[in-house]
Formats: sequence, C-alpha cells, structure tokens
Amino acid sequence: MDLSFNTQNARYAFGSLDRVTIDGMAFHLHMETEVGVVLTREDGTGRSQQFSHDDLARLGSVGRIRVERDYFDPQAARRRQLTQGASLSALVGRPLRRFVRKDAYCEAAIELQREKLMKFTDASIAASMDTLVGRAAQLASKRAPSGAMDILPSENLGEPPSSRTLRRWLAERSDLNLIGHLDKMDLRGWRGTRLDPAVMSIMMKEVRGYLSRDKPTIQHIYENVQLAFHERNEACADEDRLMVPSRETVRRAIRALDPYQVELARNGEAAARKKFRPTLNGVTVTRPLERIEIDEWPTDVSTLLESTDIYGMLTDDEKRQLGLYVKGDEKDPRYKGKVKPKDRWTLTAAICCATRCIVGLVLSRSPNSEAAVQLLQMITTNKGAWGDAVGALTPWDMHGTPELIVFDGGSAFKSLRFRSAALDLGVMWKMAMNGVPENRGTVERVFRSFASDFAPRLSGHTFSSIMEKGDADPEKRAALTLDDFTFALLRWVVDIYHNTPHHGLGGETPVKAWRRLSKLYGVTPPPDSEMMRLCFGQQRDYRLDKTGITILGVRYQSEMVQDYLRRAAPGKVSVRWHPKDIGAISVLWGKTWYEVPALDPTLKGVAAQTWLTAVRHVRDSNPKSNRLDNVAVRNAITALKARNEAAMWKAGLNLEDWSEERFAKEEKKLLAGIEFVERKELRSAKGGLGMEIPSTSELTVAPEKPGKPQKRAKKGRDASPKSNITIEED
Repeated sequence: MDLSFNTQNARYAFGSLDRVTIDGMAFHLHMETEVGVVLTREDGTGRSQQFSHDDLARLGSVGRIRVERDYFDPQAARRRQLTQGASLSALVGRPLRRFVRKDAYCEAAIELQREKLMKFTDASIAASMDTLVGRAAQLASKRAPSGAMDILPSENLGEPPSSRTLRRWLAERSDLNLIGHLDKMDLRGWRGTRLDPAVMSIMMKEVRGYLSRDKPTIQHIYENVQLAFHERNEACADEDRLMVPSRETVRRAIRALDPYQVELARNGEAAARKKFRPTLNGVTVTRPLERIEIDEWPTDVSTLLESTDIYGMLTDDEKRQLGLYVKGDEKDPRYKGKVKPKDRWTLTAAICCATRCIVGLVLSRSPNSEAAVQLLQMITTNKGAWGDAVGALTPWDMHGTPELIVFDGGSAFKSLRFRSAALDLGVMWKMAMNGVPENRGTVERVFRSFASDFAPRLSGHTFSSIMEKGDADPEKRAALTLDDFTFALLRWVVDIYHNTPHHGLGGETPVKAWRRLSKLYGVTPPPDSEMMRLCFGQQRDYRLDKTGITILGVRYQSEMVQDYLRRAAPGKVSVRWHPKDIGAISVLWGKTWYEVPALDPTLKGVAAQTWLTAVRHVRDSNPKSNRLDNVAVRNAITALKARNEAAMWKAGLNLEDWSEERFAKEEKKLLAGIEFVERKELRSAKGGLGMEIPSTSELTVAPEKPGKPQKRAKKGRDASPKSNITIEED
C-alpha cells in the first residue's frame, strides 16, 4: 500500500523544563510563536534555532526528535542519578529479579492495607507475613516478564523482608515511584587483587612476555614466573620471601591482557586487523562499472619465459623488451641477470564490484605505470576477441567506461600518466589506505580465488607459504610457456570463474549478474577512437611538410594539416598516435587536437606491431630492395592476420613496450633507406594511348635490376599529371 500522511495540522508542545534532542543536538525551549518554536542549544554557546511546526512534524514522523520530560527539574535529576541512564524496561538478570521482588511485596502490602487486612506497622506486618508472602509470590508470577524469575541456586528470593525493610521500600516507592526499587548491589564485593604489590610487579613483568612473536605458551610463562620468584627469594632472608603465585593466578593474569594487544604482538598487525576490524555490509553498489577495484598480484605460478605462438614473428630484441626469454641469453653478459629462463609474472587485474566480473587483465614482468594504463584501456574494450582466441564458450564482452576506480598506493597507480588518463575519461579515482586490503576486499578476494583455484591447476605452482610448499621446487617443475599460461588464464577467467556461483551475489554467477544489471541500468559507452588515442596513445613531435606526417613509414595527410602548414609553418608538430590503431593520428593545432587519417584507408584498426611485422616480412623477402610496395605490405598484413590472429589476441594480455627508446630504434633500424610507394598494375586505355590506374590490384615487390635504372612514364593525353607511376624495363 502507498500510504501518505499529512503533517499540516500536527503541532508539538514542549515544557520549559523539557530537554529536546533533534538529530543529536540538545535544546531547551526558549519561546513559542504562532509559526513554531525557538530552541536554545545546550552546548553552552547560547545560540538559538527556530523550527516551524511543519518542520517539527516532519522530524517527529521519522523519529528524529527525542523529548525528556522535566529533564531540568531537580527531582528528575535525582531520579536520573539512581537509574544511571538505564531504562527500567531494559533490566535483565539479577537486577530485574530484585526489582520484581521489591515491586511484588510493595504491591501486596498496598493491596492488604487497602483491604484493611494489614497496617503499615511493625506488629501488623509481622502478624500478616504469611499472607503477604503468598500474595507477593502470586503477583510476581503474574506480572513479571517471561523468564525474569528464573532463580539461581545462590539466590533466595522467597525469604520475606523484615518489617523495617518493607516500610523503607514503600517509602522509596512513594518518593521516586518505581525508580525507588533500583539498587546498587551489583557494585558490592571486592574486585581488586589480594596479591602483594611486590608479587604483582614480579609476576606481571613475566606475564608481559606473553606478548611476543615467539608465541610462548601459558606453561612457559608460568615457569618463567617461578624462576623469577626463585631468584628473588634466594637473595632475601626467610622473612622477606614472597609467595609464588599459582598457575591459575598466572593464567588469569594472561587472560586479563588486552586481546587486541595480544593478537597484535603475537601474530602481527594484519592478523589483528583481520580479527578485530568491524565487519559491516561492505561496499554498496548497484550498477555495472559503478565501482572498479584494481590491484597487482605476483602470480603463484613459475613459467618458462618464452613463447612459440605469441609474438612468434618478433625479433629477439623485441622479445627481450617484453621480458621474454631468448635462448642463449643466460650466457650473454649483456642480458645475464636481466632475462631469466623461468620466473613469475605480475598480474594486474580489474574487477567490477557490482557483478564480480573481471573486466581487465594485464601480464607484465614487473608492476609499472604502462601496465596500469593498459588495464584501464582494457576495461573500456570489448574483450570478446580474447575469449575467441582461446576458444572460450562464454562471451567476454563486459566493457564500458567505469564511474569510480579504487586502488592502493602503488607507484603504478599513483603515476601521473594513469591518473591523467582516468581524468580524461571522466572516471573518478580513489586511493585506498595502504596496508588495509579490506578497503579493496573484492579484488583481494579474487586474488585468493586465483591462488586457491587457478594456480594449483598448473605445473610450477609456487604455493602461498613454506608449509604448503614443502620440498617442492616450482622452478624445476615449471613446464608452461607464456602461451600455455595465457591460454589457461583466459579460459579459467572466462569459462570457470564467470560461471561459478558467487556467495557475494547470493549464489548468482558473475556473468548472469552482468546480464541482469546491464539490462536494468546499462553502462556508460566506451570512449571513441580519438579519445582512446588521446588518453592511451603515445605523444611525440614529428616534422610536418607538404607530404604530411610520416610515422613508421605510414603517411598521414589532410586538408587541415596542409592549411596549418601554410599558415603557421610549424616545422614540427605534437602528434598522438595509438599502438593499437595506426589508421589515424591526432595533431595539436594551438590548444585543439585534430584527427588526421592515414592515406591508406586499409590501415584503420591495424596495430603498430602487426604493421611492423608485415613490413619486416616483405623486406626480408626482398633484402636488396629499398622500395616497399604498400599493396604488398597490406597483403602481408592480411596473411599475418589469418595465420597469427589468435596468438596476437592472446598476446594482448601482455604489456607492450612502446617507449621512446624502442620507437626510435624501430624507425632507425627497420625503416632506414626505405621508401614506400603505391604501385598499380597498368592496363591500356582508349586506343592504347595513356595509362589508366585501377582502384585495386595485387602486386608484389620487384627488386631493382642492377645497371638498368628505372624511367619515369611520360605524360600522355589521358595520363594523370599527378600520378607517380614507376615502370620497370624488361
């Protein structure tokens, strides 16, 4: 039912001695007006605040007003001293039984006096004691709360009070009402220690030794106490000897130590925090990608740092830059100690807290800012191709622009490059406190799943502790290559983890949670290609001339670029380009970035690594030629995609190195002396006069013949004056 209440006619009244508490702030009444009341704070500042009757009605309807009647009355203050802030309705145990007993005898005495069967004199009370006891027992059984009169063997509540005690109870009730039945018997008794101060000092000095990472037992501490007293008594006369505390006394002293200090001293800060840190409801999220947690984990698997399929066509230097092992490196003094045959990888992962789906994975040899940036890019990318590359049966299409990213204080995540990329995407970020993994409990729990479910399935498992490891040698048992490890990681994430019922989702699987919540709330779309280039691309200065801008042998040209050249003649311009898509670049003109496409439209979506591999493949087939045909390079790219597409997608998990050093090295080594030309097959036009350029053709690279220089074609009537056509002589 949809119930609504009208507070228009509600009006609250407060007494001059009442204390009014609104949202934790205490007030007393200052004055009342036609529209509301003026209340003065009780914090000593003397400040007043006005509340309208409508405001008070709304606050009262949601339980945000507390009124303590006659709080500032002296008699009420006296009653509060007796109750000590306790509520009569909240009494339990022995205080409740004593309260019920007093009230029952007083009620019985009042009833007998009203029936004129007893007077409030000592003689009358003594003569009517049997009747009084029976009436009190009857009233206690009827009016006491359920279970309140479960009498302990040490209690004797059936013993009647003396005449004087009963009259005192009646007087207290008449003076303070039911509050007069309260007493302070719980404060009675000796709660200190009967040990001599010298004995206590020696014993506690040894008891404090229990707070040690060596984790001594209680028996060890008791033995130390005995030795300490023995040494002390040996040096003293007989009359000054101290009594040795018993083992039970020592045990109670140890148990009286602060539990948190005991856990902290014996097991460390992490164990103490885990044991005593309050457990609340955790992070409250409702939408996919509302909160993303990222972290790094040294994988519990030792692998062979080599690859057969992934980047199988890279050079040895490129493999070393990626941290892969090349045979013979262990003997080469240049790489000895830097490139190992076997080692562990660092996994940087991102998880959606609302759905528990893993939305990003990056493998790197060590944590670094580029791995963090690549992880952020992977969150925004549809990862279906990664799953298809390993034959996964479940789609890995979870992607979009996250709302909030939470990470620890690692240097990779604190880097300016990572934080700037997140800010450009409109993603908020939050740095959790270092050393408190509970603040990122979701991703920490995923890493425990990696360690407990994924890593034990693989050869070379390094285990999480020395006790679990035993005499196993993970490096000797390492048999998986990078290809094998990547394949197993992807299949486990996409097909096993995403389809396993999750306790945090109420038994729902992560993939079903993503489907349900994405239909209900949707996700923010990923950035467009230009924003991806600006956020995740590489920036360098390039020369701008009438041919445009050339990067790795690819020419970029547009009307805007030439207009900029004519007006500003900049010489060099700032360029942003993305290693995953060399089909276009962004050029900075003033304070604005403009997109400039490649002259070759077929390069849209082609990765820089694929392009370089294709160029190297074509050049190796014609080592003496310094002119590369773009059509031939495109054909090589197509062949490489068909042959190595799955392996390249699997390699997408691995961190790519596009540092300034590598980029300069690639341009200097691979493209030295190379000129890219656009070769077209020629066919006769009308009457055999002139040449006509077809739109597409299949060409291969033809090496220059020594001693026979090439000639330029002459312009015919139908020949295009702008065509630069190379004709080879037979």
